Amino acid sequence: MAAMKLATHTGPAALPQSDERPERTKTDLRAFINLLERHGRLRRIDHEVDWRFEIGKITRDHHGPILFENIKDYPGARVFTNGLSDIQNIALALGLDSRTDQHEIVAEARRRLEHPLKPITVEAGAVTENVTLFGAVDLTALPIPHWHEQDAGRYLGTWHINVTKDPETQQRNVGVYRMQLLGPRQATVSASPKSHLSRHVAKAEKMGQALEMAVAIGVNECMVMAASAGYPYGWDECELAGAFQGRRVRLIPCRTVQLEIPAESEIVLEGVIQPGVRVTDGPYFDYAGKADTNHRAFLFEVTRMMFRERPIFRGASVGVAGAEDHQLFAFLAALELADFHGKRLRQLVQNYFLRMRQFHAFQFAGRIGSLLDRAK
Repeated sequence: MAAMKLATHTGPAALPQSDERPERTKTDLRAFINLLERHGRLRRIDHEVDWRFEIGKITRDHHGPILFENIKDYPGARVFTNGLSDIQNIALALGLDSRTDQHEIVAEARRRLEHPLKPITVEAGAVTENVTLFGAVDLTALPIPHWHEQDAGRYLGTWHINVTKDPETQQRNVGVYRMQLLGPRQATVSASPKSHLSRHVAKAEKMGQALEMAVAIGVNECMVMAASAGYPYGWDECELAGAFQGRRVRLIPCRTVQLEIPAESEIVLEGVIQPGVRVTDGPYFDYAGKADTNHRAFLFEVTRMMFRERPIFRGASVGVAGAEDHQLFAFLAALELADFHGKRLRQLVQNYFLRMRQFHAFQFAGRIGSLLDRAK
């Protein structure tokens, strides 16, 4: 496997090699990791771990935040998981005291949602420190874990954001769509037919063109919260993220696509979803605790990659009751922002179990829903 040695050119600003930089105003992923450590909630693993299965197994077995700092075949690379593994960590991500009562955390989040904040665009950010152009892009140079034995391969996108725009209106959508690594410059994108991304793809294909997309890995956790939320079509999740974190999201423009991404991302991929192409994604271990396969996934091709010095790859190993994806779903359900694109009854049942934090029942409802969908 390739180590993190990419053909790059240095970005426009010479920045000090420190995780804590005053111009970041403490909103990036590294600041959150440092905050977890100050609260005694971070586990650092400095002995060598294998990206194939071992990182995923440790992540599922240990429910607290983990920073892997010694990854087989990837000297110097880092992987962070389980950041939102309980409600106290969610409180810290929102800038609240970790001892805040769960009901008050939800109440405060509701108050913030009444005041969405428009993002601001800046010229450069931390992620522009290194840039790799199309011919030199190699996604296998990233320490992408093979999370689970039941997964068909390595998953690039498990805890990240996908940014696209409606080809007709240019309204932005930010979501979280599972992505399986296919090759040095290709990955799948799995999206429900009812998702906002699928609507964008359908419009682009009708116009006979590719859909531009940017992928940001290692963003502020509030950005992932917003991207995972069931926000109405045409509304900007960057504004929702601003509300969650209590300050405007800073965006920088991409260069090969007409999109903007968070300036303090760890890794950014620019590219396009190819029109009229469908590929198989999976099987993969899903949130319901079973293996699933999508035979109608989109194909994403990367045109440019940006990354910070010693980037931290952010990911999640799902499928365990009460894991961080379930914790986030439960938080969103309490805010009436959880949406699984299923039938109304299924939605009501799943959201009820999430609000009650009955995660095994939530998984069971997901498995039954999938069986009913296939039976049609």
